[in-house]
Amino acid sequence: MLDRNAIYCIKSDSFVARKLDDELILVPLVGSVADMTGILSLNNVSASIFDAIDGKNSINDIILQLLDEYDVHCEVLENDIEHFFKQAQEKNIIEKIDN
Repeated sequence: MLDRNAIYCIKSDSFVARKLDDELILVPLVGSVADMTGILSLNNVSASIFDAIDGKNSINDIILQLLDEYDVHCEVLENDIEHFFKQAQEKNIIEKIDN
């Protein structure tokens, strides 16, 4: 389970982002080469999670923000956020900020 008080930032030098139709595609970089096996395709909710990671918002802040934006049960959103953060950390797209 994620620490809801944790704050993360985007590692913008570790991926390339492209908008395709209604999806945001993140392609991790290994050195200066795209890792096509690690592509993340973000739907609207995942893209909103991604956009809320700004180095200031805690995970709890992100949950509260998205509960206002989407008609979803808190438990469902928490599971989505936990899944997103796990994948994004594995692909080196986000990093936790020590606070």
